Amino acid sequence: MVRSRLSRIMKFALVILLLALLLPPASMAADDDAPTLAFLRFGQSPSFALTDRAVLDMLEVYGFINAEERATMEAGNDLHGENINILYRDAGFDLPTANLMVEDALDEGADVILTVSTQVGMIALGAMSDMEDPPALIFAIVTDPHASGLATATCIKPPNVTGTLMHFDYEEYTNIAYLQDPDFQSIGLLANADDPATAGYISTIQQFGEEYGFTVEVETVVTAADYALGTDSLVDSGVDVIVLPPRTGSSAGISAIVESAYGVPVFSPLVSDVIHGVTIAAGFEGWYREGIHAARMVIGYLEGNLDIATTAIASTPGFAVAVKNDSADAPGVVFTEALLAEVDYIVQDGVIMSEGALFEIPGEIGLSEMTLQERRAEDVAFLENLHCSPDMIAEQLSTLTKAEN
Repeated sequence: MVRSRLSRIMKFALVILLLALLLPPASMAADDDAPTLAFLRFGQSPSFALTDRAVLDMLEVYGFINAEERATMEAGNDLHGENINILYRDAGFDLPTANLMVEDALDEGADVILTVSTQVGMIALGAMSDMEDPPALIFAIVTDPHASGLATATCIKPPNVTGTLMHFDYEEYTNIAYLQDPDFQSIGLLANADDPATAGYISTIQQFGEEYGFTVEVETVVTAADYALGTDSLVDSGVDVIVLPPRTGSSAGISAIVESAYGVPVFSPLVSDVIHGVTIAAGFEGWYREGIHAARMVIGYLEGNLDIATTAIASTPGFAVAVKNDSADAPGVVFTEALLAEVDYIVQDGVIMSEGALFEIPGEIGLSEMTLQERRAEDVAFLENLHCSPDMIAEQLSTLTKAEN
């Protein structure tokens, strides 16, 4: 079954190559009517709000929307603007609502669908799978596009799909745990059963466990109410560390985990989770940055300068460490000097203290100051670096074939 799927992908990619070489990029901006962008978000949190804000910042600075139109959307309304129509929707972290949201966007004839979160991206891809001429799909804030079926490799994907993935360095993440406790022997993992990236994440942590010599205890959770019970079970089993998987859903349940940990340090690969109460957060910290990258793709496509079929999925490496000193007051949690030497941010009594890095705080982070001409040059260079050449596609197909043989 896997071999058959790979064969179809290879044939599909060859067709993409021919079309990409023979046809120019589609130009949405050349239409008489304003293009329609469906901006579909799974839900809102302080972190997701940063991605949301980045997209709107970019659309405004490029002149697709003005301040008044932006205020209309921020009040929770769709926009029927002079230069663009935007279906501005939020599913409230509810999957049935997300399905309806995607169906409505397709019924409305959206030219581009921008999704925020793995879940909405998967729903959108599935909904347009039988369409002869589907709209462009650009996804953002996705932990693992390969495991979720959005792509097979950075350049091997449906011709109407591209986006950005959240970069995680699991080896550095594991090393942070050793800085806090060089002698730890076991990790307790809370895994979300509904997240398509969960299986791959568990496998990766288990591989590191075999390499470094620690055991991995897994508790699977489905709802926010399960987090406290799962944490209790891990604590009872005697784990030294509790870790959360990367996710693109709600932060609900984190406070219950911290309260149930009883002094066992709680780690997260999302730096922003330190605001929600985790003891140590180490890894991804680019919510605003990823919104800029996704907006670059949307704008490039709308202006007729981007061929989705030959645009690779973007991944921007980055790693930061944050600790919440409030939670260190719990029995048994004292930060080591080795860990503190690596910390970029400390949250003390609700105040974020930076060690020279820029913490993405709503209201304080924004686009860098530059002229539109300078910004356009920077954005064009970013997109050019994502171009999938025929050789790159052939190499990735070859690698996939060898992996399956």
